[in-house]
Amino acid sequence: MKQSITEYPLIAADIREQESLYSMLSLTAGQLKETLALPQYAVNEYQRIEGKASKRIEETVERVTGFGTQMSSAFEALLTELGRVPTQTEFNEYCLTLAEDFWNHSKPDGIAWDDTVATAVANRNNRCYISQIVELHAVLMLRELFPKWKVVGSDLLDNLMGVDIVVETGRKRLYLHVMKNSRYSFLAFRKKMKRGGMRDANGKFHRYYRDFTGDKTLMYEGRPESSSDTTEFVNGLPLFKAGWLQSQLILFDTFGQFGEPLDGSKKLEYMEGYLKALKEVEEAA
Repeated sequence: MKQSITEYPLIAADIREQESLYSMLSLTAGQLKETLALPQYAVNEYQRIEGKASKRIEETVERVTGFGTQMSSAFEALLTELGRVPTQTEFNEYCLTLAEDFWNHSKPDGIAWDDTVATAVANRNNRCYISQIVELHAVLMLRELFPKWKVVGSDLLDNLMGVDIVVETGRKRLYLHVMKNSRYSFLAFRKKMKRGGMRDANGKFHRYYRDFTGDKTLMYEGRPESSSDTTEFVNGLPLFKAGWLQSQLILFDTFGQFGEPLDGSKKLEYMEGYLKALKEVEEAA
């Protein structure tokens, strides 16, 4: 018996929150592309950090796995607040405030917040913004290319399962990871497989064991000068080309080693059970 991801109550609740954002924006992939072409959406340049001491600080910033729960949902929070897609500058300024508060409370490696930390965090924020834009555009485009398929995403799928987009075709479920085509991204992806978990109401951390078996990646190019069949650039921002994205999903749907059948899912059952256990802890607190 086929079972959709939206039939798992706790997972579905988080998906509905994301869907409310998409409904509010009422965007097509083409409209998003037009918005990103406006002057204020031009991509920010990477800020190079020089000097051994500053490089060590940058390495510390990169080692921090997260800057608090608010940071993980910053893009969605700004979408709600602004009622539109934020610019990269707006996103960075919003995230810098969250990051500074987190940093001053946790003091990673005993390092005080200063201009070098802020620059390193800003570079990280700008990378995150680009990935958020690519993912949003990909979701919108996939829905237009495959109107009969279910294409969803949510904070929990991303932050807990480590998956950016879930697609249910007529015969299988695909778990997709959107990433930049670079050595750094490949290394980060390998680390991502070994991370996962949330804290309960008492502050106790509960490990989540991620399973990327059968998952597939969608990789975009990071440089406008790169000649690519996968990526076009708007104001310096990478977006998947429709023809390439369509061919990839048809390929993934065709071959049995990709994804999982729709009749039940160990991955979703595990995630739903994990969320249920956390909820029980919160209700008992």
